[in-house]
Amino acid sequence: MDFIVKRIWWITIPTALAVLAFQLYWLRTAWLGQQTAFVQVVSDGLQKAYDRAVIGSVKQLEGQLQRKDTLRVSRHKHTFQFSAGNVTDTVPLSDSTGQVKVIALDSNQKGNSTVFQQNFRLQDVGTDMNQFLASIFAFSNIVKIDTALLNKYYREELDNRHIALPFTIRIIDKDTTITADEHVAVIRSTSLQSRQTIVAQFQGAGTFLLVKILWPLVLSFFMILLITGCIWVLWRIIIRQKKLETMKNDFISNITHELKTPVAILTATNEALLTFGGSKDPEKTERYLRLEQDELHKLQGLVDNIMALTRLEHDDEPQEAASQVSIPELLKTVGARFSGLPGVQIQTTIQVAHNELLIQPAAIRTVLSNLLDNAIKYTPSAVKKIVLTVTELPQHYRFTIEDHGIGIDKAHQPYIFDKFYRVSQGNLHTVKGYGLGLSHVKSLLERINGTIKVDSVPGQGSTFTIELAK
Repeated sequence: MDFIVKRIWWITIPTALAVLAFQLYWLRTAWLGQQTAFVQVVSDGLQKAYDRAVIGSVKQLEGQLQRKDTLRVSRHKHTFQFSAGNVTDTVPLSDSTGQVKVIALDSNQKGNSTVFQQNFRLQDVGTDMNQFLASIFAFSNIVKIDTALLNKYYREELDNRHIALPFTIRIIDKDTTITADEHVAVIRSTSLQSRQTIVAQFQGAGTFLLVKILWPLVLSFFMILLITGCIWVLWRIIIRQKKLETMKNDFISNITHELKTPVAILTATNEALLTFGGSKDPEKTERYLRLEQDELHKLQGLVDNIMALTRLEHDDEPQEAASQVSIPELLKTVGARFSGLPGVQIQTTIQVAHNELLIQPAAIRTVLSNLLDNAIKYTPSAVKKIVLTVTELPQHYRFTIEDHGIGIDKAHQPYIFDKFYRVSQGNLHTVKGYGLGLSHVKSLLERINGTIKVDSVPGQGSTFTIELAK
């Protein structure tokens, strides 16, 4: 058994650990995937909000400039031309290489001019004209972006993407290296003077992503609970199997003793009759034969109990026809079997309105006889007082067998009706048995729609209560 248990654990534990490791890897992959998607979405939204803010700022500037400084945006066949104050940009639409070349002339008040040139690849800006124009305006440094307008547009972009997180935006006028993650979105823009870094910082992004992977988390949690529960059930089964093995060994030991004693007595009496001339003494012969008859009855009873229990387990027990049984006669018949034993006092109390009970007679006699036999065996005092009470209730009859014996500890009470189970008495061998009596009682009661329970206090005695439906 121990080898089998070890082999089971060697298979179970690595399998459980492998499943748990896979669950953790799966959750980590789901988290990283959600993080990457989130960074991509918020960065894309920030880029679109920035483009809109740049164009919006240019439109505001167009309304504010006076006539001589009016911003002019004209589109020719092959060029865009922008004029604002002392800045003039000429933008060819495209050359043969698929690039747009922007040439900016920046003239200061002293008449000095500086020419700036920047190439834009159409595949980078895509077909979004807002992004294309915003890139040119940002490079030309025509306007300074309105932060309030950028916050407004970014809020709209995030709402369109169903992201309701609070954020703050910073514009850093220098080339700064900032790594984007679930808390920060970063884009960069090139102007005449320098490269700008636009940073959007979010609050509660971690919680937002956890909500996104809530179902995988819940599923993994239940998987872990399921694995833990299976391991716990397996452990309980193994412990129970070990207990059953111990009870089986105890049963074999007890049944061997029960069989060995009458066989030894039968052998001795038979040898006395055959070898030592016992058969010539009629009185001795009769005494030996009666002794042998008693031992044979014990053997027969032992075999009958084992066979009856086996038949009950396999539903092979022949069904006895139910008949009307007189309760006073039933108690008198059962009590008569034990009233002649030394020190046994059986007190019966009947509190019923109807003396007749429709039931299988042999089954109820066996149940009461086994319980009375146990009450007598486990009462070590010289005077063994047993109280047998029958009470009629609206829906059922209640039988109680009360003794003042050694009692049963509470830890053992849930198991005493299990097959082969016996409460350990240490080195005490005054009471012999094989753990089948109470199991047989419970099986019989289930057959006749009855129930049984026990209430016991160690050192004070036990009370078994049977309830039979009317």
